Amino acid sequence: MATITDIKPQAKNKGRVNLYIDDRFYCGLEKLTALSCRLTVGDEIDPDRLSAAVAESECASAFEKAAKYLGLRPRTEREMRTYLEQKGYAAQTVDSTVQKLASYGYVDDAEYCRIYVEEYKRKAGVRKLEADLREKGVPRRYIEDALAALEDQTDAAAALAEKYLRSHAPDYRKLTAYLLSKGFDYDTVKSALRALEQGDENDE
Repeated sequence: MATITDIKPQAKNKGRVNLYIDDRFYCGLEKLTALSCRLTVGDEIDPDRLSAAVAESECASAFEKAAKYLGLRPRTEREMRTYLEQKGYAAQTVDSTVQKLASYGYVDDAEYCRIYVEEYKRKAGVRKLEADLREKGVPRRYIEDALAALEDQTDAAAALAEKYLRSHAPDYRKLTAYLLSKGFDYDTVKSALRALEQGDENDE
């Protein structure tokens, strides 16, 4: 059975310690994990207990990094998995962390879709919204539910058209292409341009 011969605080991360087994560096652990697992110098430790401590430490570390990542903005499940994988965490640790985040409601693809559509519905048409969410790895059913609640986008398209015309010469073809590039469908674009034309006539 192996013996813990030293536990030293890491120089660059006071929240972690270096674990030495039989006078050799074995791994780094979260300090709280070392405490919760009651690891002390001089203890004999079997491989199963050691593996459990390492797994617990990795999950604690992954959860901490995930929480900071979420602090910047909401994330989809795929974004979170990709982030943790790029940080070098094992698949089992990634699965466990994402499941924990989901159980707390920190990662929720359905809610992510709802918030995303609400935030960008005045800047992009349904096609672009759908494409963006699919690129983020959101399941189709959540995207469809969020877009189903989307109201008519004629006003949003008209507002973007007005903004475009403030810095561009009037050109129906180019304006139409611009709105289509923003993800609005052709019928919505026609309705928006018709509304603009009627507004201009009323102003005369």
